[in-house]
Amino acid sequence: MSKSITLALYLATRARSDRAAKKVVEGASETETCFENERRGRTNAPQPLGGPLIWFHTGQDRQALAARELAMRMKSEREDLSFLLTTSADNRCPTEGCLVSQLVPDELLPSIRRFLDHWTPAVAVWTEPELRPALITEAAKRGVRLFLVDAHTAKPDTQAWRWLPGLSSSLLSRFERVLTGDAETAAMLKRLGAGPKQLEISGYLEEGTPALNCRESDRDALAGKLAARPVWLAAHVTIEECADVIDAHTRLQRRSHRLLLILVPDDLAEGVAWYERLANDGYRVALRSKGDDPGAETQIYIADTEGEMGLWYRLAPISFLGRSISADGGVNPYEPAALGSAIVHGPQVNNYRHAYGKLASAQAARLVRNRDELGDVVEQLLSPDTAASMAHNAWNVCSSGAEVTDRVRDLVFAELDEQEQS
Repeated sequence: MSKSITLALYLATRARSDRAAKKVVEGASETETCFENERRGRTNAPQPLGGPLIWFHTGQDRQALAARELAMRMKSEREDLSFLLTTSADNRCPTEGCLVSQLVPDELLPSIRRFLDHWTPAVAVWTEPELRPALITEAAKRGVRLFLVDAHTAKPDTQAWRWLPGLSSSLLSRFERVLTGDAETAAMLKRLGAGPKQLEISGYLEEGTPALNCRESDRDALAGKLAARPVWLAAHVTIEECADVIDAHTRLQRRSHRLLLILVPDDLAEGVAWYERLANDGYRVALRSKGDDPGAETQIYIADTEGEMGLWYRLAPISFLGRSISADGGVNPYEPAALGSAIVHGPQVNNYRHAYGKLASAQAARLVRNRDELGDVVEQLLSPDTAASMAHNAWNVCSSGAEVTDRVRDLVFAELDEQEQS
C-alpha cells in the first residue's frame, strides 16, 4: 500500500476533536438534528444483524438508484446480506427495506471512527469520484475491502485532492479494484496513481431496476380475459390526480369505446372508496381486492392489492406514473421501463429527475402537464407501433448498466467468499 507524507499530514489535521463541527442550532427540526448527528458519525439506526454488511457510498440521487439496484440483486442471491447507503448530498433517501440510508460522516477522524465502530462494514463500493482521504484511510486500516466504480459523474482529476503530492496514488492504492467507464478515465486514473492490476474498463454503473415479479398464472389469466382490448395503466395516482386521470379516460373512450383503464391508487387503502364513488358516477368498475376480474363491459379496473405492480406493468403497454402532476416527487420510472411499458408522467418528478430526463432523451417517456395533455398523449400512444417503439427504447435504457452491475456483484461476492473462508 502506497504511503504518503502529504496524506499523513492531512490525517493529522483531521484528528482534531469534532466539537468544532457545526452545532445543532436551537429550534432545529428533528430531521435537521438527525442529519447533523449522522455527519458526526452518530445514529439511532441499529446495525443490521445477521450476515455481512455491504456499504455503498454515493454522491447524488442518480448514483443512489444504481446502488439500490445492485443491493436488490445481491439480496436476491444472498438473503443474509444487509446494506448501508451513505451520501454526500445535503439530503438523503429514506431507509428502505434492507438498505439503511445515512449521511456520510464529516472528514474528521472522531466522526469517522464512531461511524465505523457502529456499522463495521465488510465491503465498501464507492461510486463517487470525490475521494475522502480520512474516511478511505480509516476504513482500509480496519480491513474494509474497497472498490471504486465509475458511475459516470465528475471526472476524478477535477477533485481538490488531485494536486496534493502523492496523495492520490496513496488513496487509490487502498482500493482492491478500480472499475472505469472508458479508456480516457482509465488513463486519467493511471496518471493519478492507480496500478495496472487494479484498473478495469467495465463501462458505467448506471441506475435502473430489476424487473418486478408477478405470478405468470395471473398474467396469463388476465391477458386472456382482456383479449384484444386496448389497455392503459395509471399507477400510484394520488387523490388530487384521480380526477385528471378519469377525465382523460372519459374523453379517450369516445374514440376507443373498448379502452380499459387499470387504476392503481397511491394509497391502496382508498381502493374501495374510489370504487364506490366511480360506480355512483355511472362508470362500470371492477375492484381487484374483491376478487373481481375486468369483464367485457368494465371501463375502469381498480387494482388495489399489494405487490402486484409487476403484473400491471406487464399487462399495460402504456403507463402514466402518478405523484407527478398534483403531487411532488414522482415514482421510479425504471420499474415500467424494465417491463416494456411506454411511460407518461407529469412535471413533478424531483425524486427521479435524472432518470426521467434520461428516458425522455431516449424517446422512451412523454411529459404531460394537465388532463388535456394526458388524454392527447395517451391517445397518440394507443397506436401499437408508437407504444412499442417507446417501450423498446425504455427497455434499452433500463438494461444499459446491467453488465456492470453484474460485474460489481461478482467482485463483492468473491471478496465475501474469501473472507468467510479465511
